[in-house]
Amino acid sequence: MKFRGRFQKLGTQLILFYMIISLIVLSFASYFIYTFVLKIIKENNETLLLQQFQQLDHNIVGLIDDVDSLSKFFLLDPAVQRFLNYTPDKGEFEFMEMKNDLHERIAPYINNYDFIDSIYIVGDVQGLIGGTNNTTLVHSSDPWLKEFMQTDIFVRSHQVFPEMIIQGGIDKSYYNPYKLKPNDGMVVSMARGVRPLYQSVTNAVLILNVDETYLSSIYSTALQAEDGKMYIVNEKGIVISSSNPDDVGTISPYNPFINDAEDYGSYDHGSTNSPVQVMYYRLNEANWYMMKEIPLNPLSVDIYSAQTLLVFVILVSLLVMFVISYFWLKKMTRPLHILAHKMKDMSRGEIGITFAKIPNNEFGMVIRRFNEMSLSIVDLIQKTNEMQEKRRELEIEALQNQINPHFLYNTLNMIRWMASSIKADNIVNSVVALGNILRPAFTSKEPMCTLRDELSYLENYIKIINWRFSNSVVFSIDVDEVYLDHRVPRFILQPLIENSITFGRQEDGQPIHIQVKVHEEGDDLMITVTDSGVGIPPARLEQLNQKMRSGEDHSEVIVSGNGIGLYNVNKRIQLNDGPAYGVRLVPRPSGTEIQIRLPKHS
Repeated sequence: MKFRGRFQKLGTQLILFYMIISLIVLSFASYFIYTFVLKIIKENNETLLLQQFQQLDHNIVGLIDDVDSLSKFFLLDPAVQRFLNYTPDKGEFEFMEMKNDLHERIAPYINNYDFIDSIYIVGDVQGLIGGTNNTTLVHSSDPWLKEFMQTDIFVRSHQVFPEMIIQGGIDKSYYNPYKLKPNDGMVVSMARGVRPLYQSVTNAVLILNVDETYLSSIYSTALQAEDGKMYIVNEKGIVISSSNPDDVGTISPYNPFINDAEDYGSYDHGSTNSPVQVMYYRLNEANWYMMKEIPLNPLSVDIYSAQTLLVFVILVSLLVMFVISYFWLKKMTRPLHILAHKMKDMSRGEIGITFAKIPNNEFGMVIRRFNEMSLSIVDLIQKTNEMQEKRRELEIEALQNQINPHFLYNTLNMIRWMASSIKADNIVNSVVALGNILRPAFTSKEPMCTLRDELSYLENYIKIINWRFSNSVVFSIDVDEVYLDHRVPRFILQPLIENSITFGRQEDGQPIHIQVKVHEEGDDLMITVTDSGVGIPPARLEQLNQKMRSGEDHSEVIVSGNGIGLYNVNKRIQLNDGPAYGVRLVPRPSGTEIQIRLPKHS
């Protein structure tokens, strides 16, 4: 529970959130750094190896050109031309002589050019003659020779004459089936169809074999053990030359021909434990790809070392930031803790609590609003208490003035019958009007009534007033029919009419004209009561308006002699509809105009 309580604290949550976000960012950053650095290394490998590939391609092209030139020079030898012009009718002796002569020409080429392993010349009718510097081979009608003449290298050499074809991945015993060591090494054959000079028929194939070890030495000398291995594959994906002799003749794990590879590129290959970056390059002369495998584990070890160092630095930085953030957050959230405690005290009834020291930040804005709210609550409670006290006084006053309605109605009814018996119609009408006035006051407890009922009440009130003052009040109502069903607070017009009659009547006994009008302004209903009396002095009128706007106590108004009715009506409207509504006196050159603003209640 103690741990749970600590976890619920804002400071603890902020620190934990900060640490979690930092660890997530660190993880992504570490992975990104590893991937980014590895990508850069791979791109650098490609850039550097492209230059190496281009140089090796140049060397291999030079080797092919040397073999091509050597083959052309070899064909010009008289012994070779004698072989090409040989026919079976020349006899066995001449064939043996021609064979010995040709072998004497082959041996110097092999001895003088260390990249040449063997030379063979195969004629359509002459058979096969050739060999290495220490072996001689002659075939004439051997079944093997007939099969060899059906091979791809023999057929294509005739087809592409005078071009030279290159074919790798050939075992040395391929041209000498009598060799006892089938794995005596591999050669790269460069063959071309040949013909005698001044003849148009190709009748033989010249084959110069380059030892695979010589070809691999071109690129193996600059290759270190940790650099991986390099090899060359043909169009069938067979390794024809490799820095690792055991790979020659095997199938490459990646065949650029099958995958429609570009002339140069790279890809990742191998298992998770031993990944390699394989880069490939298409050789110009031969239809081969040179490929190099670079182990990624040594690179990963170096990257991991740099990554570990970086992670250590970041973790130390995070620890320092955590310690600094802990104390900083503790200092920053201290006003928030104090605010929480003060709000708890306020919930227990301690009102009016405020902060004496306010920080100059966002917390300071919250604390200022708290101080304002706390003081507003105190002010609101005081106003509520005053309102309750005034309501209590009004209730006591109502109780003191309460009259039994049944007693009042019976008395009025008795007076009406007594007046009727003596034919006093004015008394009868006055009693009836008074009853109409008093009936809604006692029969309905609703605070609201229709404007129609309110005006009907006024008409009865005016009748009584005119009997009292000898018809000295001229009363007119200018209200559109559409407004009569709007609901208004009950008994709000009678105090205004009474105020106009009491304080507006002129001393010379001239009749006073009172008019009631109704119109609307937006969503509000405006009731205007205008009289032709003596009016109110501007200073006094402004004083009354100010007191009604402020809602001050009306005892001083009573002493002054007028305004008590206006104040009561204004107070009732504002209690019911809010301070935006109420009573306002409008200045006039003569007489008095009183406006009542009410919301529309339909």
